[in-house]
Amino acid sequence: MKILTWLSLCFCLTRVCSATVVPDVYLYNSNTPLELADPNVPFVYRDIMVGTMLTIVVSSDSGGYWSGSLVVTGDNMSRGVLSGGDYDPNTGDWSGSRTEAAGFGARVLAWDEQDIQSFDLYGHSSAVPGEWFIIDYTATDLGICHVNLYDHGVSLTDPVYRLRFCHVRTRDFDHDAKVGFADLAMLAANWQNSTCGPPDWCNGTDLDANGRVNLQDLTLFALYWLERTE
Repeated sequence: MKILTWLSLCFCLTRVCSATVVPDVYLYNSNTPLELADPNVPFVYRDIMVGTMLTIVVSSDSGGYWSGSLVVTGDNMSRGVLSGGDYDPNTGDWSGSRTEAAGFGARVLAWDEQDIQSFDLYGHSSAVPGEWFIIDYTATDLGICHVNLYDHGVSLTDPVYRLRFCHVRTRDFDHDAKVGFADLAMLAANWQNSTCGPPDWCNGTDLDANGRVNLQDLTLFALYWLERTE
């Protein structure tokens, strides 16, 4: 599959890849943008809980051939993963991760190695301006994760955009994909417990991991009240 990916890349680079693309990040399966941590700093997003799913939409302001990649590398792979939709094992194409706007010959091809996870994106000559590609992202562990967007017509080694996500402890203690009263009840059941420790941290309710469940944890919990992870 990797050979097919690079052949497709070379095929595209023999033509003019004139489109300009930009990534937008949304809460999973919604039209709600993920807020920036600072409105003056692009592509650095506010904290999300471990387990949260997002949608990265790659859009173009023009039509025509284009090729690029969404990539997670190195240690980032332990904290966040990319995923596509509607994989076709016969062609290697993730057809659910591309739209009609990307052209009838558009393709999304994925490959993984020890230190890299990549979705290679190919817009066809029949592409028109609009949303071209849709790739999902899941926060899998605590910490910072970077997702790079490459424009192969600009550089194969330097990303044109670098998305930064910060993952914090989940408030979805019962793992039903939303933060609600059941989770609050679990926090209340552990209220003033001073024997919390790894790896459980009192069913996750000791959010600041200081060994006790108290007002600080309730304050941290409230920041994500009624938020969904998928």
